[in-house]
Amino acid sequence: MNTVSSSVADNTSSKEEQVVAYQRGAAQCYYRPDTEELVFVVDSEAGPFESHWQEMAADMNAFHLAKADYSAALERYGQAVIEPLVLATTLDEHARAVDQAEVELERQREGIKNKLGVIAGKTASYDEVIELIPVVQGEKTRGRGKAPRYAYIKKGYFSKSQEGRKLHSVSLKGSEKDGGAGSIYSTDKNGNVRIDLKTLGKQLTKLRTPAFKVDLKSALKLIGSDFDVETLKSDGVLGEWAASWNNSLAAKEEVGANIDVSSGAQFMRYVSNVGANAQLDPNKKQGAFKGEAKASLALASGFANMTLYAPDRMGWPLSVQMAQGKAFDLGMLRVCVEAELGGFLGGSAQLEAQLQVVVDGNQQSVAGQPNGRLPRFRERRTTGHLFHQAMDAEDEGLQLSGEAFAGSRVEGSLKGSIQWLKPAPAPDEANTLFPSLLKTGGQFTSFCTFGSSIAGLMGAGAGGKLRCTFINGKFCFRVAASLCWGAGAKGAFLAEVEAGAFAEFGAWLIYQLYSLDYSFFEVIDSDAFMAYSRFCVMKIADQNNAVYRAGEIFDTVYALADAFKEFSQIYLNEVEIGVSVSRKRNALAGNVIRYKRDLLGHTPEAKGILLYLLTRHGRFDHFDLENRTLLGDVYAERKEAIICVLKSIQTIKEWSKVMCRVSRDGSNTAVGGNADTVADEQEGHLIRFMQEGHNRDEDFLNVKWDIQVVKARLKSEPALGYALALNDTVFYSLSGQSDSRRRYCEFGPSQADSESWV
Repeated sequence: MNTVSSSVADNTSSKEEQVVAYQRGAAQCYYRPDTEELVFVVDSEAGPFESHWQEMAADMNAFHLAKADYSAALERYGQAVIEPLVLATTLDEHARAVDQAEVELERQREGIKNKLGVIAGKTASYDEVIELIPVVQGEKTRGRGKAPRYAYIKKGYFSKSQEGRKLHSVSLKGSEKDGGAGSIYSTDKNGNVRIDLKTLGKQLTKLRTPAFKVDLKSALKLIGSDFDVETLKSDGVLGEWAASWNNSLAAKEEVGANIDVSSGAQFMRYVSNVGANAQLDPNKKQGAFKGEAKASLALASGFANMTLYAPDRMGWPLSVQMAQGKAFDLGMLRVCVEAELGGFLGGSAQLEAQLQVVVDGNQQSVAGQPNGRLPRFRERRTTGHLFHQAMDAEDEGLQLSGEAFAGSRVEGSLKGSIQWLKPAPAPDEANTLFPSLLKTGGQFTSFCTFGSSIAGLMGAGAGGKLRCTFINGKFCFRVAASLCWGAGAKGAFLAEVEAGAFAEFGAWLIYQLYSLDYSFFEVIDSDAFMAYSRFCVMKIADQNNAVYRAGEIFDTVYALADAFKEFSQIYLNEVEIGVSVSRKRNALAGNVIRYKRDLLGHTPEAKGILLYLLTRHGRFDHFDLENRTLLGDVYAERKEAIICVLKSIQTIKEWSKVMCRVSRDGSNTAVGGNADTVADEQEGHLIRFMQEGHNRDEDFLNVKWDIQVVKARLKSEPALGYALALNDTVFYSLSGQSDSRRRYCEFGPSQADSESWV
């Protein structure tokens, strides 16, 4: 895509960027795949006709080049901004380059949309194009280069030319009784549409019969064409075309592996810049869509595999207006979409600056937002997007119907994820002196995913633009398209937290809670929040039990609450005779010590529950010899586990939250009372437990500290931009203030290793 085919470039004026028609060497015979017709152009029209489709190709190519230039400018800025010693003037230069590329891209976008007759308003409609294959090119001019493989004509221009008797179409399909051949498109044993080469051969054989040539000569004479039908004998373009399309899909049986010549597929191929790269052989895997919306096109099926980032690869800062009137900074977020799109839906996603989420039954996909505007680069980087949770009418999305994308339906596939920019990690992540929840930093990481199917997700996140709920056994999100592509974008993604993403979901959730200094996080439903807390406790108690399997076990928060009640009873059963309950409490303590870094992903409620369970003891615990050391200490392992829980606390406010939630279910024991008083009382209970056997309250005080030392250890407020760490580490003490560069990230390459037409 970076170079235009020579047949386009040689016909383009560098001064006026207008295509100059060739009167000599212009094709006079084309094949129309959708109707299986030969289209003959009269001599006087051959030049203007070719000029039309060359201009169509050049304009689309200019649009794609502008997209690539914008992406490259954005990448240069992204790479420069993370350099520690970069000059402000250098950043300004890169930012201005992005601004200029952005303006040029929008100019090219408007130009191509005007050419395609975009209809403003609620509908998304484009003028159809007709796909043609130049069969006989005619006399070549010196230096012209290889003939184009495909030509795209506006349907209106084609029809007007037919009405003016400038074109003559001859169908190659015919009744076999009359010596003709049927359609070249047939269904193979796998149910996929392919080109029947034998039938195509019969159609081409018919072209060589004397009777056909006589009839065709007469017809061409009537329209004033002196086209020599004898040239059809030696031309092998159609055979090569059919074989290449069949071969490109030979090993594919999935959705979208059909040869498609529908109007939507033709449109998709055109907007994917096939016209300008037509001479490239798809079997050689050359050619690509590059830039922010990069894709590889299955040429024969008209489906493109796209990777889209919203609003771009650098993400943007999102802030939510809280109920108290304050704005909470959610940090840097972006959406990564990997979609297989075709037809007018896919074409709109290629053309439009802003996308939307469309729904067809229980399927969701993306499409272009007609006349939508993506917020400018400067706005995205500095202002970001502030939103209220209350949903607007546009957040309901677009149901595919006769009014919107008429005749379209959700096809292909969709998968994607909501990603957050992880904080900077500890300086030496491999060094055990620097334990951290976040294994990688400065990179966007997914915390929930979405796919085509939204079955079982209906009602997820209801009532909010960005909302997490627990429904049908899964943590689910509703993410409004306006949070991805800016105001005006319609619809919302319905996403879920899969089992493999549970830890990342927890990392994101806890960091948001930390950023709020453990105030109420309105993005997540209260029931979902408690569900997560319970999952954390159950998980650390039994690492071999995948307690969260995305809906396979607990379908409601009530089922989970009942299961948690049974789980906690295991550690609270004082009726059971013997030391088995004591051994279970010890096993829990052992896991807390062994997986203490997991505690960084626990809520204050989960930590409070663990403290409650670890401090339970009865007469059989005293009889259990495993609870006594050779030096006479009691509950040494449990005391160490308690210290681990306390070391995971990040701020003074979280300390108070944890102390007020030391209960069987993590409920707030300070409701209606003074939180400071309740916290002090709970600290006293912990000190008394630590005093059993050897006095361990000194260790306890080393975590809690007195008023003077608290400021040096437990943070008085969150230090944003740094990973969470146990509060006795060097990294914790060094990361005392927020990182001013926390919005910057590693900027990966803009291109995939292999992008091609396939």
